[in-house]
Amino acid sequence: MRITGLLFACLLSLYCVAQDMTSVFGNMPNNMILLVDSIQRQDLMDLYKDGKTATIKDKLNEAVTMTSFNDDFLELKSGNSSIQIALLNLVNNSKIVLLIQTVCAPVCDSQLKFFTQDWEPLETSDFIQPKDFSWFIKDNTDTNSEDFINAVKLLDMNLMQYSFNPENKTLTQTYTTPQYLSKEDKKNIEPYLKLEPKIFEWKKMRFD
Repeated sequence: MRITGLLFACLLSLYCVAQDMTSVFGNMPNNMILLVDSIQRQDLMDLYKDGKTATIKDKLNEAVTMTSFNDDFLELKSGNSSIQIALLNLVNNSKIVLLIQTVCAPVCDSQLKFFTQDWEPLETSDFIQPKDFSWFIKDNTDTNSEDFINAVKLLDMNLMQYSFNPENKTLTQTYTTPQYLSKEDKKNIEPYLKLEPKIFEWKKMRFD
């Protein structure tokens, strides 16, 4: 398995030397967070650590607020977008970076990515197999019925929102496409959809 090779490489690589969120966020490449440079990131962390309101203006003069910060997790919010960064422990006591970028315009949709602590990209499939639309259909649904087929035609996009909980190391995947629909269309599809999101737990190798 590829993950085994990755863990072995981490034992030998400087990429996996243990760091905390201060250094990881401070060294985040500017091209990954275009509107907040390294100096502004340091200002946010300093303000938060000092117990002050951790808000700065980005390059577009929009307010960026750090709403959570500790050695292994942070969250930034700005307008209709947010960023979560988490350091995840592997079985060999090294760590990798989870980055979740979410935009709500107005329906929320997220990008989920993984990196080494030096921000080298890793294969997402090594650490999680996100659920597709079919997982969110109720198990007893007759997917061959005319009513279901007509209702599902309305779901012409695949919008998913992810949120990491640093307290219990879980990742929640919510299917948000139905929120995009009109009230009448949502009423037609909702009887076929599960009410609960998918919750993954970090197992020190991957989310399961």
